Amino acid sequence: MTLSMTMGMTIGVKRSLHFMWGELIGVALVAISSVVGIAAIMLKNPQLFIIFKLMGGAYLLYLGVQMWLSKGKMAMGDSSSQLQDSTALGLASQGFITAIANPKGWAFFIALLPPFISQDLPLVP
Repeated sequence: MTLSMTMGMTIGVKRSLHFMWGELIGVALVAISSVVGIAAIMLKNPQLFIIFKLMGGAYLLYLGVQMWLSKGKMAMGDSSSQLQDSTALGLASQGFITAIANPKGWAFFIALLPPFISQDLPLVP
């Protein structure tokens, strides 16, 4: 959300819509993957879910330490000129990659969707 808002402020709302539709497709892919495969595996092996949560927590801790040690060096530079020259497909692919590479999105869908999956019913109707 913050990235989309930043994109809207730097390259304009109309151009940032290309980024957002790419990100929406990526989030849909993550949600579908979670329902079809990953959530089903997590239901069968709860230990994997615990390991996934611990790895996610360690990753967030690592990011926090890196941000703390950087003391503001991780702030965005003047890359808006590169984004201004990007094509609509380039912006959409950047949004898509951002969505599927986001570990928080995967963790959210994997944690949210397993309780709604019935093991007695087929996964795909």
